[in-house]
Order: sequence, then structure tokens, then C-alpha cells
Amino acid sequence: MIRAKKAFGVSPIEEPPPPLRQKSTLGPRACGWPGAARAEGPVDVFVRENVRDSLGVSWGFSREVEEGGFLFGEVHRDADAPSRWLVVVTEVIRAEHTEEAPDALVFSPESFASMRRHAEATRGGASILGWFHTHLVKGPEDRGLSVADRDLHFSTFRRPWQVAALVCVDPALDPEGREVAFFARQGDFLVSCAVEVLA
Repeated sequence: MIRAKKAFGVSPIEEPPPPLRQKSTLGPRACGWPGAARAEGPVDVFVRENVRDSLGVSWGFSREVEEGGFLFGEVHRDADAPSRWLVVVTEVIRAEHTEEAPDALVFSPESFASMRRHAEATRGGASILGWFHTHLVKGPEDRGLSVADRDLHFSTFRRPWQVAALVCVDPALDPEGREVAFFARQGDFLVSCAVEVLA
């Protein structure tokens, strides 16, 4: 009797969903994010003070070209509203191997490879929560995400809880007047996120 061999198959392994957590257990609040509007999007962002200070004040950003990097931390589902995501940004790193211009930032394949190597070596399970980049602003029209920004986010950061942080840098005033906003996907759009700072 001849037995037929079974065909070899591969099926994806689904990641377990992020754990449930109540907002009140994330830690004491330092303050709201300056200038952050209360948003109705599906992601609430919480940043540690070191992240707020790095993006908002202390990091010296170029006044000639856009710069960017990656966000790391924890992701949870809101125990009181399980369809909402709670993203806790604990660290930011600058991207390497990027192409920078006054009105564009391009991550290369080596940018992502370098980030993954760094994450595996130093982060012990921290999730890649998304990315950040700067805009050099001259007026209100420069303070939102561009079409290229949205395309990058939707094609690369595909999980529903991953966020994009936009750091608006006024070359004449920086760091005074620097604005930082976070965005997450909602259907086919990127919408602003509510942001709080954790002590």
C-alpha cells in the first residue's frame, strides 16, 4: 500500500493580544502634554518624563533638515474599554542611516535593521511603538503630517496601536515653541492622540 505524503504548509502564528490594564495603574501623572488636544482616537499615549524632555526640549534637532527615530515601550488594552489601546513610551532612539532633506526624511532598510539589532540587544521585550520625525515649520500649514508621512506609517507601522510622533521645530525659536503631537490610525486616517506624561 502506498501512502500519500501530506503537503507541507505554513500558517501564521497570531500574536497574543496585549494585556488588559487600567489607566490608573500606569503610574502617577506628571502633567498633560503641553498643547495636546483631547482626542477621540483609539489610542491614548503616555510618555515618561525623559521622553517628553528629549523630544520637547533637550535634544538638539537640526534647523536645516528633518530628523527622526523610533519609539519603544509597552502596549496594553484599556481594561475599562478593551477596544482602546494604552501606549506607554519609555524610550526614544534616533534613527541611523537615514536620508534627510529640509522637507523629507527617508528611513533606509539599514535604518530598520539597525533599530531592530539595537532593540534586541538592549530592550528585553520592549515593543516598537512607532516612530517620530521633525518638521521644520514656517507656519501652521507645516504642523501636520504630510502625505508621505501617512504613507510611511500605513505601510510600515501596521499594528493598530503603533503611533507617529511629529516634532515641529521652528528654526528661529527652537527649542522654545517646539510642539510635539502623536497620531494613530483610525480606519483610513491618522488622528491625533490624547497624551499624558507619567512621572
